[in-house]
Amino acid sequence: MVLAKVFFEDKEEWKSLKDTLDRFGKKSGLFTGVSIKALGRYESDPFQIRVKIMGPQANLVDVGYGVSQALPIVVEALRSSPGAVHLMQQPEVHMHPRSQAALGSFLGELAAHQKKQFIVETHSDYLVDRVRMDVRDGHSVRPADVMLLYFERNGATVDIYPISIDEDGNLVGEPDTYRDFFLGEERRLLGM
Repeated sequence: MVLAKVFFEDKEEWKSLKDTLDRFGKKSGLFTGVSIKALGRYESDPFQIRVKIMGPQANLVDVGYGVSQALPIVVEALRSSPGAVHLMQQPEVHMHPRSQAALGSFLGELAAHQKKQFIVETHSDYLVDRVRMDVRDGHSVRPADVMLLYFERNGATVDIYPISIDEDGNLVGEPDTYRDFFLGEERRLLGM
């Protein structure tokens, strides 16, 4: 509804929003273009959100679920005021690894350039690692802009570890157990 409202009421905002959405779509591998197709003559008539992936455009409901999960997050983040605070719970759900990583860069850029704040509950190493690489590579995000909180179950309680990122993208203050599962899986895969 938000996209259609912008499309019908503010062509200049639509062009800017569409250009940014298309760039995100390409970087994330989710789509290469977004458009609105009016299914009548009036603004109140039905419409479709169309996405181009490969070949002809398709109705949003006919493409992968990750696209319909990512669009509201990206649109809301773009349209919010500078300084806005966003709370997100597992925004990576139904998104493939490339799109999860692109979302990390996208949120980092908005945080750096528009002073928006993102509190993200995630299980995605791809999202976190992309933010770490963007810090290391000097892509807008600075170490002081990022804080991770790692929650670890400890019997009936939960321990919370604040983890920062240094200028080289390294984690600082992570517990020894932070990536135990992944290291164990790699060792097992290598037959070690």
